[in-house]
Amino acid sequence: MQFISKEVLDKISYESTLGKSLKQISLRKTELSDVLMDIDKYRSQYTDIVVQENLIGSRFKSNDSIMRKYERTLQNGGGFKQCFNDVLGFRLYFEEYPELYPDYFRVVDLRKGKRIDDGYRAIHLYYQKNNLAYPIELQLWCAQDYQFNVWSHKLVYKYHAEYIGKQLYEKYRSGIIDSEEKFKYEMNRLMEGC
Repeated sequence: MQFISKEVLDKISYESTLGKSLKQISLRKTELSDVLMDIDKYRSQYTDIVVQENLIGSRFKSNDSIMRKYERTLQNGGGFKQCFNDVLGFRLYFEEYPELYPDYFRVVDLRKGKRIDDGYRAIHLYYQKNNLAYPIELQLWCAQDYQFNVWSHKLVYKYHAEYIGKQLYEKYRSGIIDSEEKFKYEMNRLMEGC
């Protein structure tokens, strides 16, 4: 099992040019266009490091996804750091969920679901170089949860209500869903019942 080293995480970290600790930035008082420009600077600097460090499996959140999360976070009363905690992320596959993690990560265990359960299961690791830097998120998708997460992100997540994902996960875990075709079929049945 291999995690990204602290040295590499420090190289790919980016300190915001917004001039404050991310905890001190008001989501409501900061123009989204300013944040998007800041993230564009991060993307351009990161591209060179990706090649140098041979980092695969990474992704920058798209501007469309950022805007959707921004609107959701505003509606739910969340803060800046909560909204922009996963601008840069990695998805890592392991056969089993690890028991131990390097101490430079903050660990969020989602193996039993999120607060509002949408079926997604994983462990998220967050690294933040300092209070000015955007956090980097590592999503661990393991064994039995991996395939469901792939289908859910492709077909449900961001598009349908959370309860649909939760019901699909229950069908997946019980063996009713064992292919993408069955996933789509069960999803459509649930949608018709709305």
